[in-house]
Amino acid sequence: MHLWPVCPPQKFTVAPRSTDLPELEINDNEIKQILPLPSSNALIYLHPARVSIYNFKPLALVEAHERSKESIDEFGVNRFIATSTSLTEPVKAFLSEREVDCQAWPQGKVVFYVVTDKNYVLAYQILKNSTSLTIFQEYGIPIVNPIELRDNINHDYDNDSDDDTLTVFEKNNSSKIIQNGYTVTKARGFLNFLSSNNENLEEIPVKKLELRLKIVLKFDFEIVSILGFKRFSKEGDGKFEENLLVLFPHGLQILNLVDFKLNKNSLIKIENCKQICICNGLLLVISESKEDNSITVNEIDAENQTATTTTILNKSGLISSFEFNGKVTLVFEDHLDFFDPKLKKITYSWSTTMKIKICKQLNEKTLAIVSKNNNLHFFSNLGNLLFSTNSDDELLEKNLDYSDIMCLDQSLLTVASTGDFEFWQLWKESQQTFSDFRASKPHVLHDKNNDIIVFSPSADISIHHDAFQNIKLPTKTLNNLLTMVRINASLKLLSTYISNKNMLLLQNLETNIWYHFRNITILDMHWLGNTYLLCHLAREDGTRALQCFRFPLQGIKADELSTYSIWEFDIPEQLTVFSVHVNTLFRYKLLKIKPKENVSIEVQTEKFFKTAEIILVTNSQIMIIDVISVVHPSGINIIKKFHQYASVTIPTDVNVKHIEWITNYRDGLLFLSDHKIFKIGKLNAEEWQSVILLNNIERIVDVLNDEVFLIQKNECVVYKLESLWEDKKASLTIPLEENLYPISISPETATIYSLKCVFNSTFSRLLVKHEIYLDKVITAELDEGVDPEEITLEYKSLKHYKFALEKILSSKVLMNQPLDGILALVKLCDNVEGSTATPRKHTDLLEIISNCLRKMETKYWNKIFSGLEMTPRDLLAFCLEGNEAKIMGVLLLVFINYDDSELVQDLRMDENQSQAPIPEEEEVSQFRSEHSVLSLVKDEELMLRILRLLVTSAANATDSSKASESWDMCFQLIRLLSELDRQNNTDLVEKAMTMFQ
Repeated sequence: MHLWPVCPPQKFTVAPRSTDLPELEINDNEIKQILPLPSSNALIYLHPARVSIYNFKPLALVEAHERSKESIDEFGVNRFIATSTSLTEPVKAFLSEREVDCQAWPQGKVVFYVVTDKNYVLAYQILKNSTSLTIFQEYGIPIVNPIELRDNINHDYDNDSDDDTLTVFEKNNSSKIIQNGYTVTKARGFLNFLSSNNENLEEIPVKKLELRLKIVLKFDFEIVSILGFKRFSKEGDGKFEENLLVLFPHGLQILNLVDFKLNKNSLIKIENCKQICICNGLLLVISESKEDNSITVNEIDAENQTATTTTILNKSGLISSFEFNGKVTLVFEDHLDFFDPKLKKITYSWSTTMKIKICKQLNEKTLAIVSKNNNLHFFSNLGNLLFSTNSDDELLEKNLDYSDIMCLDQSLLTVASTGDFEFWQLWKESQQTFSDFRASKPHVLHDKNNDIIVFSPSADISIHHDAFQNIKLPTKTLNNLLTMVRINASLKLLSTYISNKNMLLLQNLETNIWYHFRNITILDMHWLGNTYLLCHLAREDGTRALQCFRFPLQGIKADELSTYSIWEFDIPEQLTVFSVHVNTLFRYKLLKIKPKENVSIEVQTEKFFKTAEIILVTNSQIMIIDVISVVHPSGINIIKKFHQYASVTIPTDVNVKHIEWITNYRDGLLFLSDHKIFKIGKLNAEEWQSVILLNNIERIVDVLNDEVFLIQKNECVVYKLESLWEDKKASLTIPLEENLYPISISPETATIYSLKCVFNSTFSRLLVKHEIYLDKVITAELDEGVDPEEITLEYKSLKHYKFALEKILSSKVLMNQPLDGILALVKLCDNVEGSTATPRKHTDLLEIISNCLRKMETKYWNKIFSGLEMTPRDLLAFCLEGNEAKIMGVLLLVFINYDDSELVQDLRMDENQSQAPIPEEEEVSQFRSEHSVLSLVKDEELMLRILRLLVTSAANATDSSKASESWDMCFQLIRLLSELDRQNNTDLVEKAMTMFQ
């Protein structure tokens, strides 16, 4: 669920006040804070002396309350703001599950509170003729979860009459209306765009609302923080209660308001209060003592009016705190700590390289941080940097002096103290499931402009300028909420679900044809193989079901979806399904089928395999359904049966609500939940036991074959499933770089693909970078003592094998490490072939060695030659023997760029650094005669043989660029021979010319 900017932000300035504030030195254009009201499609801008309400989608100022001079003199200027929310989870000893279930949605009535610097609380109410459901359906803002739709939603409340739509006429011309950023010609009734784009986009109207100041509350002490929430009381006739938690330095006061009149009031005494936080069903107060230099967390028992205190840190300087991923996030100037209220300890921390000014949650997986130099940064939940506006380019525009940030519906708003604000459009990751262990998982992003981009290492992207495949939804409407985008393993079919319109869209990516199916509520969907789509559906009668559809690549008709159904499974009403998972297995399991009556085994020629599994995670058990198929000779699986294989009783210590990935392994389960990898094994006939295998797992990048690729803290870690199950160490660990986040894996090429956002004030672009990790795998196996022949057999067929050996050899030489293992691999890599009648080829060995020599200084050459037990002359001889003209040219250019004295001097320096005895003059002389490069170029016969090979290769080359390269090497060699003629009074050039007459 990570985010990246689509483009640089649009910049705006707030509208000025309609009335002046005489004698008051207040800049009322300053934006102190911004808060979203998703259920009303609105934003609250807090200024020192006014409150502005903006329509969020489309962005427009619709209402404001400007305070007078008398109001400011009496109550003080605005300091901060908080909204009243509907809590969706029970809070221990404070809000019961029954009270949560009785909550109705705020039907057009939203309350928020403004705190002033004189400790007054101004309670405002916003009235709007719509509910969360209509905002969800009409604007596509993700505030409704179909799984959590309740029967007590009042659909009759919504009134979508045209009278609610605000209309803005062009000045001095009442026939032109400005609506949604476009000019509508009223007389003609069609859209006339301000831009050159003449497409008919559906208009999204701006609805009117009413802002009321309901009550002013006065407090005698400094207000540190407030939290408002709604509760539906069934006392008497039942009324909505506004509950307000007011935090003072000395304690927490709980106010209960009915019709904005105080009903109940209580105070819980706590020292040094700093922040209120609700986390994991607990009401918490964060305290900071500068005297004791400590941070404490107080768990509030509202029923008994007590607080349980836990000191967690001996430090101060807390900037802010909030709930994030079930943890209390404590933000300090240069680092973040994550406190688990259940374990009552800090479970994870990470530091930043910048000084933190603002830290906010973007979504459930991403944090946004504004540094003190006003650069914007996006971080993953475990501290990996995804995006930054930080740049060394002095020509870029200076950043705004940010005062607050807010994210809603893939849009980010950054506001400044100058009265300016920015609107960012963001890409959002459409998280793909690991439904096929045989194919790399694609990486999919989408924005709010109906764009989808897809990257997959298995796709042929070499012919494309961009690594991403661009897809446009077949709709011109701007209010689509894409909750799911799924692509099958063969990258031929794409399915996407628009939840606010109950529409399933299917695209054939080869023919670019779209198909749509309406009036369907999909809670989740997964591709099962290449042509089967498994959907978790909600029916109109409130029941749930699993249904599998088979879509052929050709001949799909946009009719009833049920036409393509091959299997349906009714989920029992007593079960609550938290998630559905599908895995196409790497190894198909052959099944033994009992023969039918009166049918011999010989007649039953079809072989049945378990090819996939469907796993339902419910509130009481984990159900495993086997998918039994016949494998067609073309490799396509034809499903024959769905069989319920097993049910696993869930251990009490496992939070199954947060399971992100799960698979059946051996006689148990492996799964990811709450940043941990668990395994569940059978304890006895009825009990199951869970074991934590790994901690601090940010995400699974992919599951391929029998390997799982994980992001653990700031590293990419690779495990064999067997090693993971047996709790053995990882087979590979690769540190992550900043601004490069792994998105995909290709084991076939041993490559990790990472995403980088290139950003400045004029453009934003996503780039895919790749890193070959094969050298790290081979090095790890060499260190473990694996036989070089086994390594060669396993990895030699990979594309980057020679490059990996070259990297390993170079690094070991430079680090002065033993070369026995890597040189054994280099020699095994050498493809010597043919009989005595055919020339012996040493292409791979020569290529690896020549590249290493070319990239390192001469003082390191002797270590390579000694390890290979070869001389420069031997390498050139191998090139002549195998007609390796290109490698010959590389070696020759390397050798002739160094003179003999430089080579010997480098070797002397190398001997001194290794504290070995300096070679005597006799030894140096022997080196000169056997290893000297200069002695090679003085060998007339050898030089002429090399020239003959180069000229022959150039003359026979069919490619013009290769021929030009070969002729260039020939000319360089001729110039060298000409120089030798002048120095040694030889006639090498004349002999060369005679040789080619």
